[in-house]
Amino acid sequence: MKNLNKIILSSLVVFLSLMSCTDLNENVYSKLMSANYYEKKTDVIKAVFRPFEHYFESVQRYMPMQELCSDVFMTPQMDSYGWWDGGKWSQWHTHDWQDIAGDLVESHIGDFWTNSYQGIAQCNLVLDDIRRLDHDKFPDITEAEWGAFEAQLRAMRAYAYYKLLNFYRNCQLITSSSPTENEKPERKKQVPPQELYDFIESELLDCIDLLPAKLGAGGPANHQGEFTKAAAATVLVRLYLNTEAWMGYKAYDKCKAMCDRILNGEFGTYTLAQNWYEPFDWDNENCTEVIFAFPASHGTTSWHMQNNYRTIYGRGLPYNSQSYLEITEDGARNPRWHLSPSYDNEKPRRSFSGAPYNYKLGCPTQKFEKYPGDLRYKQYKNLTTNTREGMFFLEGYIIDKDGKKAKAHAGYDLYLLDQVGGFMTGAPTGDITDMSRKASTLFNGDMNSGLYCVKYPFYPYAGGYFMESDYTDMRLTEVVYAKAECLYRSGDVNGAGALLNSVRKRNYANFTSAIAYKGSDGGNVTLDDQEFLDELMREFIFEGHRRDDLIRWNRFEEAWWDKPADPDKHKRIYPLSQSVLEHNRSLVQNPGYPGLAN
Repeated sequence: MKNLNKIILSSLVVFLSLMSCTDLNENVYSKLMSANYYEKKTDVIKAVFRPFEHYFESVQRYMPMQELCSDVFMTPQMDSYGWWDGGKWSQWHTHDWQDIAGDLVESHIGDFWTNSYQGIAQCNLVLDDIRRLDHDKFPDITEAEWGAFEAQLRAMRAYAYYKLLNFYRNCQLITSSSPTENEKPERKKQVPPQELYDFIESELLDCIDLLPAKLGAGGPANHQGEFTKAAAATVLVRLYLNTEAWMGYKAYDKCKAMCDRILNGEFGTYTLAQNWYEPFDWDNENCTEVIFAFPASHGTTSWHMQNNYRTIYGRGLPYNSQSYLEITEDGARNPRWHLSPSYDNEKPRRSFSGAPYNYKLGCPTQKFEKYPGDLRYKQYKNLTTNTREGMFFLEGYIIDKDGKKAKAHAGYDLYLLDQVGGFMTGAPTGDITDMSRKASTLFNGDMNSGLYCVKYPFYPYAGGYFMESDYTDMRLTEVVYAKAECLYRSGDVNGAGALLNSVRKRNYANFTSAIAYKGSDGGNVTLDDQEFLDELMREFIFEGHRRDDLIRWNRFEEAWWDKPADPDKHKRIYPLSQSVLEHNRSLVQNPGYPGLAN
């Protein structure tokens, strides 16, 4: 169905049989690949795109580091069933990752460091292989194609370093697969953040000239799963947008200029989709808004939607919702990604005179309810085997087509609430059943606690469209919003509002002046810092943006539901785990965190 994905999948099988992912200097792999593997053009293509599959799989590590540490999502303990795990899921929410030997840091934060360098090692190895190969033995590969192959690997490597810079700031910079080179003392040490920043910027700017531009006015199609000029440019947009927060100086002019180059079509024609759901739908390789996505399908790889631990959205569905969705063949659900509550437990909410929380951050449903007619803020429902409406599981029962209500693990009927507590059988009337879990905390949840965001569709298993959505990593809306933020920060609030409105108008059944920001469309809504941050949440919820947005807007340390304010700002970057530090004694721990005892 998706040709590039099939190439990547076949390369995955071959490469995993040849390569361990535990050593940055894999001599056996290098010898086997260089001597025996590269026989024809398809072998080169498979080698080039093997690291892409590695980074697709890594999204399940990336997303908690961007979203579970934010104000929007939570993972409560549900009854006595699941998601306790020594309290590490609450530690995400409360920014409690000071223990560098604890499970959270070792198995998640430290694992992302290791996983990233494994992918970088793969890029370096294939790059060195390509440069060593005798190009005359591949007459069907032009020199321009060799350059493009190298650019794919360099762009993906730069993107990996972008994420490392974001999370850890002080990182190693490794660009060779040579064990001799990488064992040099200067290579085992971290480089200054500015040196890594400059490397990322330089590599991406070079790659823009070498990478292909998307052809035509349609979706990415055959370009899905590879870096294009616009994809490399979008990483630069992210880099420039976050420069002040990360590096201490501004690059908003550079960010705006790169946004304009993308929006003006210099790197190919991209246009906003007519509907909010198109960038995430089963056929999103045809969406004109998608800039970069990892190909996926049910029969091959679909890391983001699988029903196991290597997933994101597969664990963003309510318990026992499989009958409602008609995906029982894929097993029961084990939800991790609940929306943070907007309402307290002192009074039942809504029709029961519920009391909303007044936190400035979090309370995501309040932010969606602010403007009427939001087409996203509806109960998720499969209309056919490949069409949907709504983006949420909202308050109420989950009733399948036969009229049966989904039940919790403990046997009570599920009735989802925008609250957290021991409601159990009392959820439909808003009554706490287990008074020992009356307080609204991460430790007191039941299976009714929290609503759900369904960003990607889970179509019926029998229709042939189940888990067919590619994972959209970059889309044009992000570029529009980045340019709007640059305008806003320069004082052009009306210009920023006009750009945001150009996207927002598709999200509402009736986009009136009461919804539009001032600046265009006769809008009456004032765009200020809080509203801008709220709008970023509404548009990019569950896309891995929220931590960056909170840090960039200087709000990451604030209190939100079941989280006190942070005493300082050192949690804006993550620690190196004990295992990482033990493996390489040349590394220096990030400020504010403990180092090794000896």
